Amino acid sequence: MAQVADAPMGSGGTSGGGPSKRAPRGAACLNCRRRKMRCDGARPICGQCIRTNREIDCEYTDGPGPSPTQVLEEQIARLESRIRELEHPELVSPSVTLNPATNAARRGQSPAGSSGTGGRSLLNQVTTPDILSSAILAAPVPVLSSDPLIEPPPDLVRNLVHAFLPHSASLSFFLHGPRFMQAMQQPNVDSRRAQLSPALLNTVYLWGAHLSTSSSLRAYESIFQVRATNALSSALRESQYSVINLIQAEVLIANYFFSMSRFLEGRYHCSAAVALALSCRLHKIRSSTDHGLGRAGTHHGEQVREYNLPPPRDAIEEGERMRGFWYVYTMDKSWAVAMGSPSHFNGAAQNGTHVDTPWPLESAQYEAGGFPPDYRNALTVYNFVNGGPAPPVVGRESQLTLRAKAATLFEKATALASEWSSSGIDRNAFYGRFVTMDGLIDRFIASLPPVDRSGSAEAALTSLVTHTLAHAATIQLRSNFKSYDRMNDGKDFIAAQAAAMAIERAAVTSTFVDPILAILWTAVCRVLIGPSTAGTPQRDAIRAMLDRVLAAMNRFRDTSPLMGMLHDGFVSVQGAL
Repeated sequence: MAQVADAPMGSGGTSGGGPSKRAPRGAACLNCRRRKMRCDGARPICGQCIRTNREIDCEYTDGPGPSPTQVLEEQIARLESRIRELEHPELVSPSVTLNPATNAARRGQSPAGSSGTGGRSLLNQVTTPDILSSAILAAPVPVLSSDPLIEPPPDLVRNLVHAFLPHSASLSFFLHGPRFMQAMQQPNVDSRRAQLSPALLNTVYLWGAHLSTSSSLRAYESIFQVRATNALSSALRESQYSVINLIQAEVLIANYFFSMSRFLEGRYHCSAAVALALSCRLHKIRSSTDHGLGRAGTHHGEQVREYNLPPPRDAIEEGERMRGFWYVYTMDKSWAVAMGSPSHFNGAAQNGTHVDTPWPLESAQYEAGGFPPDYRNALTVYNFVNGGPAPPVVGRESQLTLRAKAATLFEKATALASEWSSSGIDRNAFYGRFVTMDGLIDRFIASLPPVDRSGSAEAALTSLVTHTLAHAATIQLRSNFKSYDRMNDGKDFIAAQAAAMAIERAAVTSTFVDPILAILWTAVCRVLIGPSTAGTPQRDAIRAMLDRVLAAMNRFRDTSPLMGMLHDGFVSVQGAL
């Protein structure tokens, strides 16, 4: 997995006292190796990890069994194998749980199994100093059972949910809000559990603790992280709970780990959400062509069946499924670029033809009845990318539709740019594809409603993410070109300007934003501090734009360590202007 590159230590690599002892070659812990830091090899926790508050990440690979990171990479490999099986059942035999011998043979291999969308991670394109504090506050841990089945006290639940709800849109919460709250307010715990799984409840509580302004509530964060991960690991054995609940929980905890800059865990849970969505055939809702049936597979190392969901009870339930699929799709597309790994929704021809589910409506439209009973659709993403017939739109395009389209362009532009090289490519053919993609992005941006601060704060935040994704697509399309290439037309700088202006127009008042903005603002900052802007007459204006983006990143560092880490990396090189 691509990791954030850290700046090398100063001379001696010391912290406070004298120089630390360097471990023999090959004896450093996995965390220090990954972060390119000097390690003393002390066990069970090295001095470097103690000094940087990363005790939880310190592990060695020369023990009698696999390290936790190796186990997680193997689980990702199994999940991605399962996803390939679900996408191409005609080409791949049914998956089975890997045996220890097979697992051992896989250790050390990249879980992606193939080259990423951009050949390198956006996270690897900025150097960051090693100043990230412990992800979870070092406050005294209150007494609360780590068993996710034991319900917390009612007052604690109420406060955690109230801390979570204002930020639910930025966390990709797709369940119907009023129904969720109706279930949460059931006075009987058993009645509540009949509708909401422990996995979902504990991920909501985890986010509530993390986002709370109360230090007493934030002290519960580490406990709810354990409870949430434990609940997810056993969720498939709890057949009474809705798989849509489980997908929602996977999306929430993936966003949590991404926000905390714990990318491997975020990728694992994102892949789990994709696998579950495909197992439920959420990509084939109202398909005019698909009549396929599922079969058994694996998830979290458990042998599980493919879910043949019953018909939705009503339009609201169908809306949860459709919106759930598109949130999973958008997360996968966006973070595939961030981590330099392939999107799971590219298909054999790299064009998304397997997605037939219609673009989603707003929640209020599902409340009003949703799609007509006989509405059918096919090739949703393919037609958007390739100019095929657009499906009839039921009212104005929803905010989630626009965001999913922007994420598609972001990933497609990155994938196309990664194909460019100075030799071995038909430049004229490539230029034709470049112009086609560039025109599609331009038309999409021109069609977007402006970032509107007069509406709800939730709508402004969603619009900000969509606009920034679209401008980042323009930037990524030009990311591999040199000054002599005819595709280097300066539009990446214009896009970076527009992305910086969008921050001002959104006038964000929230204390938390979608963590993908940290990745998108990284792409923007990279353009603004690039060599093409050095020594230009616009130097002061460029510096002001960069300061605006960095100020936004710094503002959200308390709720998103990823934001703080990337912000500090750019501050350290801001002198390039």
